[in-house]
Amino acid sequence: MRALRRISAAVVGSVFFLAAILKLMDPVGAGLVVEEYFKFLHLWFMMPLAKVTGVAMAMVEAVLGAAMITDCWHKATGIATVVVLGGFTILTAVLWICNPPMDCGCFGEAVHLTHAQSFWKNVVLLALWAVAFVPLSVPYKAAKNRYVAFWIAMLSAALFLLYSLLSIPMQDFTPLAPGVEIMQPDDEYALDAPMLSFCDANGDYADEMVFGKKLILVSAYDPGKISESRWKKIASFTTEVRKAGMEPLVLVSSTPEEITDHVRELEILSTLYFADRKMLMTLNRSNGGATYIADGQIVNKWAVRVLPENEDLEWLAQTDSTEVLMDSTARPRMRLQAFLLYVFAVLLLI
Repeated sequence: MRALRRISAAVVGSVFFLAAILKLMDPVGAGLVVEEYFKFLHLWFMMPLAKVTGVAMAMVEAVLGAAMITDCWHKATGIATVVVLGGFTILTAVLWICNPPMDCGCFGEAVHLTHAQSFWKNVVLLALWAVAFVPLSVPYKAAKNRYVAFWIAMLSAALFLLYSLLSIPMQDFTPLAPGVEIMQPDDEYALDAPMLSFCDANGDYADEMVFGKKLILVSAYDPGKISESRWKKIASFTTEVRKAGMEPLVLVSSTPEEITDHVRELEILSTLYFADRKMLMTLNRSNGGATYIADGQIVNKWAVRVLPENEDLEWLAQTDSTEVLMDSTARPRMRLQAFLLYVFAVLLLI
């Protein structure tokens, strides 16, 4: 019976911890999910806190997941977990009944569940919780090494979050991830392909510009939060992109009238286009990040803090985009897999 309780707790804890890591990997995406929940619950005044709330909730899941796997603070962990799971179950039941056009966001962008699937997932986890923690009065104290494993895992999760806050997601699961072919404006048969839509200052769509060439898109979904020094860095970057033989485009979520309050550099104004905020956040999670597109295919992405240097741009211009794509997708996937293997090994084996 003891073994069954431990296995059940480890299963529930693993689901919690994995869900947390997938959200901590993409804090901007976690904020977008919470925004949808706030809209559904009519908590409009909470919208500015969406990203902080999403990250905080993910950290709570990570703490509970690690505590369940290591079986630390058994009774307190059991009580906290059933409160969180019960809340999730009630919320997903309401979503199932009302069926709003939104995703539960349980596993970030990596796994998409319907409201019904999300509800039954929580019901199954509640059943496993009952096996693991009922009755709560069973005395148990974890070995000291299990507490060590817990704190190592939590430190790793915190550092992982810090990396995610300073960069773009280690692996991109969005509809505009590297390798995705963007739908051409006149291609009515590519129904499953996403479209990258933007227009010039006159309101004329310029979507066709991403086809038949190599270009670097700098996307600013919140241009008002980009400092003057960073705009100068972006302006210098667009100049270097042009020197390397590629075409730079700057896409902003703004209007022609408003953008002049933030941007004065001629290098940017000459390449400026306007797009939907959420689409730009999907294209690149970094506010001011760069995305490399070759003949309509998304190839690579960078955060605004680590834009490619001159030598890298020249290499991109001269190298086949397929080679660049393989490198840009393989390495992040391996890093994420290595991190998950490491942290679960710590939790399960120490």
